[in-house]
Amino acid sequence: MKRNAPEYDAWNAQMPEQEPWQEPDGFSGQLPEQKSAGAARLLPLVLCVLLLVVLLAEGAFFWLRGRQLEWRNAVYVPDAQQSMQQADESFAFGPYQRAVKVGGQGEDLGWITGIAQGEKIVRASVSLGVLNEAAWDCDGAFYLQCGGVYYPSLGSYQLEQEHPEWAMRALEGYELCGPGMEEGWVYFLVPESVSEGTLWLHWLEKNEDYNTESVQAAGVAVQFDQEVTGND
Repeated sequence: MKRNAPEYDAWNAQMPEQEPWQEPDGFSGQLPEQKSAGAARLLPLVLCVLLLVVLLAEGAFFWLRGRQLEWRNAVYVPDAQQSMQQADESFAFGPYQRAVKVGGQGEDLGWITGIAQGEKIVRASVSLGVLNEAAWDCDGAFYLQCGGVYYPSLGSYQLEQEHPEWAMRALEGYELCGPGMEEGWVYFLVPESVSEGTLWLHWLEKNEDYNTESVQAAGVAVQFDQEVTGND
């Protein structure tokens, strides 16, 4: 049997036995009290991060809900020849120059049964003079513009169930083309944040197939910062 050289055996006998290498522990030199102090310093930072996340999530929720309410009742409005008019002053409107007056101070009627939370009803007063000529092949519409969003007026049938007294005085778009003198309110369903807007009157000229050929529009600025209660 082959044996190692004597010099090699003697050198091995002098080498001390080595322990296996271990991964260094960064906290091995710290006392338990030091570890607890470090964790305690991190706790307020963690709580602040969690609070920030909750606040951001809550803000995003309310922003998305506001946008949902904003667009829930919005409609597309056709392009029109637009002109702005003064509130509380009579002006000529449409191809037959009908006398119209819109009150600049509208009313905030608040929330009513049957509409979603976060929405409300507002209204503006409108007076229509006598139409001197018979208007055929035309239609009318009311819109309330708030920012870049347009809301259609509510019809009397949408109001009569909860507030028949409102429905009796509600003006509808087609009455812009009617022959008689009219005076009443135009109602809108809007987000509760709305406090002002532009009331647009649209006159739509129709062709033989009753398709819209042209639209004339007059706008009046209206405030809705006056809250009203009761059944007027």
